[in-house]
Amino acid sequence: MTVVYLDQNKWIELARIKNGKESSDRARQLLAEIDAARQSGFVFPLSAIHIMEFSRIKDPERRARLGKVMWEYSAGITTTPLKIMLCWELEVAFASKGYAITPEKPSYLGQGIAHAFGEQLDHPITAMFSKEIDKAMLCGMKNTPPIQWGASSECRDNFANHLRSIHKMKGDLERDKWEDWMYAISMADIVEPLHIVMSKYKIPVSEIETWGVDGIKSFMDSMPTRKLDIHLHRQVLQNPNYKPKHSDLEDWAGLGPAMCYADIVVCEKHFADLACRSNYQHNSRVETSIYNVF
Repeated sequence: MTVVYLDQNKWIELARIKNGKESSDRARQLLAEIDAARQSGFVFPLSAIHIMEFSRIKDPERRARLGKVMWEYSAGITTTPLKIMLCWELEVAFASKGYAITPEKPSYLGQGIAHAFGEQLDHPITAMFSKEIDKAMLCGMKNTPPIQWGASSECRDNFANHLRSIHKMKGDLERDKWEDWMYAISMADIVEPLHIVMSKYKIPVSEIETWGVDGIKSFMDSMPTRKLDIHLHRQVLQNPNYKPKHSDLEDWAGLGPAMCYADIVVCEKHFADLACRSNYQHNSRVETSIYNVF
């Protein structure tokens, strides 16, 4: 199986091709290549981030056109929530420190929108018709348009402000403390899964405190998503001209894990450049054009 994770803008580009807005020979060839690839084991999953971005589209007809393409090419396959992957990464990291933990790796892929959000379909009727419900959420049904959520931008604004604050706050720290700061930021971001794992295995906080700075850094570096998160923050820190984009939250939350667990990630040049600086080695192949997947 080959997992191809498309940035939301690439899904929009694919929808334009599928819906005849782009009809060049190259575009038609791409559709043929995708169809053949899907027959040979390529999958194009959706994530919770995709669903949230999709739901913000105001025009219901545009949402429906895009949703039909996302439904067709994803086949309802979705990625596992980051929180679940983080708990596994933490178990692996603690096991490498000598704790009696046998991590069981979760699948990066599952089925359905509920899976993407880490929710259980407890009601038997909902579980029975989950596929039909998911299709209706993306494609609409009769006179009911696809799902649309509130367009609150608070979380996006908060994350953009967080990135802006890095350059404002670095002046308050000595330069030789900047690297430690990057690790502290990333560790603060995983407090909840860290608490879950430490509680499950009865690991006291006091033991982590005995590791020292270098021990904590090696612990964080052993976790793929944290290592990348630290790298991304480091790139922002090193570039005083970095201008946060309103889409940075979705990029970091969606594309970041995909670069750790998918085989191919197709995204905008803005994020690809940031993620690949300093010759950072990703698990995935990172492309900026949908035409370079095959």
